[in-house]
Amino acid sequence: MNEDEFLGLYWKNYILLEKEFSETLEYITLDVDNYNVYSSRYIKLLLQIGSEIDINAKLFCKQYNAQSQAKKIDHYRNEITSNEVDFCNTKVDIIQHCNILSFMPWESWNRGINPNWWTAYNKVKHERFQTGNIGGATKEYYKFANLEYTLLALGGLYQLLIYRYFKLINGTGNWVKTPIPGSHMFKLTGNKWDGIDFYQDVAFHVDIDTGHLLCEMGVY
Repeated sequence: MNEDEFLGLYWKNYILLEKEFSETLEYITLDVDNYNVYSSRYIKLLLQIGSEIDINAKLFCKQYNAQSQAKKIDHYRNEITSNEVDFCNTKVDIIQHCNILSFMPWESWNRGINPNWWTAYNKVKHERFQTGNIGGATKEYYKFANLEYTLLALGGLYQLLIYRYFKLINGTGNWVKTPIPGSHMFKLTGNKWDGIDFYQDVAFHVDIDTGHLLCEMGVY
């Protein structure tokens, strides 16, 4: 897979999901006080985001090992953390003005467990109308399709795609200091991402093989 294929097949899907999530913020302020707000729109988004994470995590494992047989979240956790030692401690910063500054969507992988938002995705997918406990709260599982878990899942997908992209364009071992553009919500900080410029709409970089100047668009 080359860079153009990645942008067309995976990054554009992310941009559509981010745009749809952003549209919900016209009615629900992005604030911790609203974290428990749930809706059918968040059910739809959480299911779509979770599916994209499953697809991209599997492909990320194959970027390191073409023979990877990883097929579920526990496999992805083991393979990704063994190849990207900083993955769990990378922060997703919110670049909008709100009281939620940053979060680490994959931090629980440090403890060998999957994030609560991933559990919510699975429960909403398979046991939507049953009742259970996630993160200390007990209620019908569809009510966990809320602002908090949708936000964290979207940030988790964003981080995963950024890592995939950098692995793709830096396959030779050289370092291209231009991230994939387009997110109007997030950027990464911590570890190797400090000092990297993140662009919201348009970014340029020089192809390390050809020397050509390339332009990438992320407008919505």
